[in-house]
Parts: sequence; C-alpha cells; structure tokens
Amino acid sequence: MKKKRVGKVIVLVLLVFAMLIGCGYAYLYNNGLSGKSIVTQPQEGQIRVACVGDSITYGHGINGWSKNNYPVLLQGLLGEDYHVQSFGVSGRAVQDSSDQPYRALRHYQDSLAYDADILVFMMGSNDSKPENWMGREAFEAALRDLLDDYSAEQVILCTPAKAFFAEGFTDNLTSHDIQPVIVDEIADIVRSVAGERGDILLDIHSLTAGNRQWFTKDGVHPDNTGAAAIAQAVHDAVLDLCAQ
Repeated sequence: MKKKRVGKVIVLVLLVFAMLIGCGYAYLYNNGLSGKSIVTQPQEGQIRVACVGDSITYGHGINGWSKNNYPVLLQGLLGEDYHVQSFGVSGRAVQDSSDQPYRALRHYQDSLAYDADILVFMMGSNDSKPENWMGREAFEAALRDLLDDYSAEQVILCTPAKAFFAEGFTDNLTSHDIQPVIVDEIADIVRSVAGERGDILLDIHSLTAGNRQWFTKDGVHPDNTGAAAIAQAVHDAVLDLCAQ
C-alpha cells in the first residue's frame, strides 16, 4: 500500500511539474520572450518582405506575441500580394565585435537565403551598450558592410526606436544596458547612411520619440500600441515604394 501511495505522489508531482513548465513556456511565448520564430513559406508571385532586426522586430514584451508583433501585423496590413517574414532576434547588434552579433546567427543566413524583394532593416539599439559601442565610424562601417550582404532590390532602412529611461534608471544607461544618448547618435548615422546609399529612410526614432506611452516599462521595447504604429509606418513605406 505504501508503495502505491508513493507512486501516486510521484505521478502527481510530475504532473504538477509538467503543468508548471507548460504554463511557464506559454507565458514566455505569449509575451515574446521564448525566442521561437514563426516561419511561413512564400507563394509564387508574392512580393517578399524581409524584416531584419533585433528584439523590437522580434516583438519582445508584446502581449499575444504570435498575433501582435509588428511583422505579423504588417502581413495583415499588406495582404496576400505580399509575404512578410520576420528575421528579428532579441539582443542582436550590427557590429561583428559586439557581444551578440547578428551575423553569428542562423537567422542571418536564413534572411539572406530568403531572397527578399524588399528588405526592412531596423537594428542598432544593442550596439549602444557600453561594451559594444566603438564610436560613430566603427558603427557606420559595420552598418554599411552588413547592408551590402543583402541583394534586395529595395531597402527600407529604419532608424532604431527612441530609448527612454525606465523608472529608477539615471545617468547614461537605461534597462538592458542601452544608452539612450548613443541610440540618438545611431539614429543620426542611419539617416546619413540611408541618404548616401539611396535607401528609403523610415525614421522610427522620430516616430516614437514623442510617444513614451507606446513603450513597456523598460523604456526600450514598444508595447502593442507601439508595434502597431511601427507596422503601419512600414506598411505605408512599402506601398509608397511599390507605387513608384
């Protein structure tokens, strides 16, 4: 009898443990914290739009992540004539010398193999971290080098979103070790590079600068409202581009 009771207790503990793991993963997934990617296949004739970026492209902190991250919203706005694929990965940076370079990822290789018609590129916030920031010239050179890897006929080059100080953070750093002043500088660099390369500039930094309410508490990641605003801005840029 004692063995049966012990066995039942073990089974019960294992079931509870499995439920906790399942609930934990569900929470992470639903809030853009799992790192899981959504991959779909383009159909013949669709215009391929690759969204390359960091956690903002991925959708870190978005409630109902699988339906509300900006590339998914963009797909809904653009409709069936387009195929939008997200290649956003949290924590990644432009510079190969950074702590988490985008080029080190399988997602980078996948984004090249996707053979996009339109590249929507938004990255740079993580390059502002003290351990990553090597100065204006280094970032500009790395950005140009990375963009040159892509063969897309059209490039929509986005400035990084504005970074705000979260509650309790002062001086130079906000949450996730992001330096808001350096993010401002990176936005200026992106504007310059877009002009010199002849890319379409989408100034997400200016779009978000006056809208702190669009961000989660960390001051770095747009919330659902912010993601929707970014998706709408990218949508408008894509349609303007295709109308030319």
